[in-house]
Amino acid sequence: MVVTESQSFRGSWIIWVVLMLELPTLALISVFYFTGKLGENGWIHLLIVAGIMGTIIALLLNIRLEIRMDHTTLSFKNPPFMNTWRILKKEDIRYIQVKKSDGMMEYGGLGVRFLGKTRAYIFLSDQVLIAETDKRKYVFSTHKSDQFQKIIASWESENSN
Repeated sequence: MVVTESQSFRGSWIIWVVLMLELPTLALISVFYFTGKLGENGWIHLLIVAGIMGTIIALLLNIRLEIRMDHTTLSFKNPPFMNTWRILKKEDIRYIQVKKSDGMMEYGGLGVRFLGKTRAYIFLSDQVLIAETDKRKYVFSTHKSDQFQKIIASWESENSN
């Protein structure tokens, strides 16, 4: 059995909130530019603000988490920051579980979080997959908790044999 999951912010309320924060700012800067309040080089300020806002939206639209779990490994990648698969072998994982938890509140918000030795990849979900190795603790939000739990159970039954 293989479980794959991909999560992103596309189509979520986060994109709309960011747009509703950015559009009034862009409109205000545009009004200042067209009324001459920004001076002769006002177009530079307008381009900088539009560029920053466009970059933020593009980044939010492209951030995603991909998780793949099979009978021997747990793999994940987080484009555009981590484009190659990070592979955790079953033998290297000391502890793994799926639990119902609000990752946003417990791990400090949405997105990628670096909290000491903990790496949390939190998207909009109320279930998390926690995997601990000797070096790090990884936390992934998930919508497929039942399927991940089945693979974890098969891992545990193979270890008990």
